[in-house]
Amino acid sequence: MIKAAFSLKDLPFTKEISTAYLFMHSQFKEFTARLSLLCENRGIGMFTGEVGCGKSTAVRTVLESLSSQTHKVVYLYRGLDNMGAFYTQIAAELGIMPKFRKSDVAAQVLSHISELYTQQKITAVLVIDEAHLLNPEIFDEIRLLHNNRFDSCDYLATALVGQPPLRKMIAYAKYLPLKQRISVTCHLTALDKGQGYDYFNHQLSVIKASQKIFLDNAVEAIVCASKGIPRMINTIASKSMAHAAINKKFTTVDQETVMEVLDELGLK
Repeated sequence: MIKAAFSLKDLPFTKEISTAYLFMHSQFKEFTARLSLLCENRGIGMFTGEVGCGKSTAVRTVLESLSSQTHKVVYLYRGLDNMGAFYTQIAAELGIMPKFRKSDVAAQVLSHISELYTQQKITAVLVIDEAHLLNPEIFDEIRLLHNNRFDSCDYLATALVGQPPLRKMIAYAKYLPLKQRISVTCHLTALDKGQGYDYFNHQLSVIKASQKIFLDNAVEAIVCASKGIPRMINTIASKSMAHAAINKKFTTVDQETVMEVLDELGLK
């Protein structure tokens, strides 16, 4: 119904956008470049950002660019309450049938990572998303993954990805051994106002909209209310389009419609 109302083939402001059509602002480019560098040079990196600023999208962009002939990606997301679960999930992602004892599974993982690199020239890339939620004991285990038999040559790239609290956690004295091994860092912040407008217009250009969908004052209201957070721009704009098409039978989004959506979202 929304596509029909605005004469569109595809919907803008969705998270399913292909990496080929992403809005590549300067921070995003820096983030992906540093993560790519880590994947090539191995070691430990920390990649943080405010909620909704595009961390996961940036990570997806880099991981999709890696060849299976040179890299083996292990992506972990939550469910890491203890070291047993940590190693079991890594083993599963590596295609290993994990043994029963944690120490045995850890040995399996270390051996497999070593064999991948030394025998097949494949670098294992361990991405731990929402790393700010990790059990503290796992942080030290991550350091040991890069310390056990790998002193002369690191066979693994580990990216710790999380929200700003991750930076504060790593700064604690008890995590100093891990912090000293972090060779690459990057932090994503909100877009400035100009970038917010550019991001908004980019979303519409990607779908090649043939008509004006948002009035200028509606765009201003969305960009200002979002505070430069791409996810919020997407949310407000999408809801405004749905509200205009379904509730008001409009084919253009005006400022009044946006303000009604902001009220519903508690953003006024």
